[in-house]
Amino acid sequence: MVYITGDTHGAFDIHKINPREFKAAEHLTKDDYVIICGDFGCIWDGGSSDRFWLNWLESLEWNTLFIDGNHENFDVLNSYPEIEWHGGKVHRIRDNVLHLKRGEIFDLDGKSFLALGGAFSHDISVRTEKQNWWKEEMLTKEEAENAYHNLEKRGWKVDYVLSHDIFKTHPAAKSFVNSMDHYNKDQVDVQDVLQVIHDRTDYKKWFHGHYHNDWLFSEQGPEDKAPKEHFTLYDNILKLEDFDHCKNLFKPIDHSTPFAVHDFEAH
Repeated sequence: MVYITGDTHGAFDIHKINPREFKAAEHLTKDDYVIICGDFGCIWDGGSSDRFWLNWLESLEWNTLFIDGNHENFDVLNSYPEIEWHGGKVHRIRDNVLHLKRGEIFDLDGKSFLALGGAFSHDISVRTEKQNWWKEEMLTKEEAENAYHNLEKRGWKVDYVLSHDIFKTHPAAKSFVNSMDHYNKDQVDVQDVLQVIHDRTDYKKWFHGHYHNDWLFSEQGPEDKAPKEHFTLYDNILKLEDFDHCKNLFKPIDHSTPFAVHDFEAH
């Protein structure tokens, strides 16, 4: 089985996958997966706090998988060994704790998942580089091309997309005014890359975090196909098959939904 949830931010929000709250946990085994859609937060300083949470996750029965968000220590994260796993490349954190690398496609439980981490930090003005903010939160051109290349090999078709941020035409994307001024020349706007993937890829559902809400954006596709559904995840943690009949747990949003636009430079 595959379960999916939003940001855990280390000690702040990891309670949602604690078996005391996550009641489905009592039935999970080493053949099951819990996916966190970015801002994992348990790899932050490489010290005792990280070890505590990673050791705890290692003690759990299932496999914890995560894509990176913007609040990660990329120096520490990228120091972990890279291995091939279920069709794609991962950082092996523990035997059952794995970072799904950007642009890789994984086959889990008979379904295919594209993973593409990365996002803008909207609180960048109150953060310090290499202490609590890393430029690597933004994609490189190489990582974007890796995603396109892997999708092309699959005929631009996957079952599910996992991201932290979201594509530019998604209603939530207008919540913030983003800028590439803080990044290197070889880096590209993650929302632009996700837009290309949205426009070209045939997928069933899209799951992402970052916005600290549980929203559902349904987008009508061609007449002969069902609407594409995009789930913004934060508090909810659901089995993949349950999203279809648990839509009442998500607030519906569309292009008429009012969003206060924030410029992170002003924070």
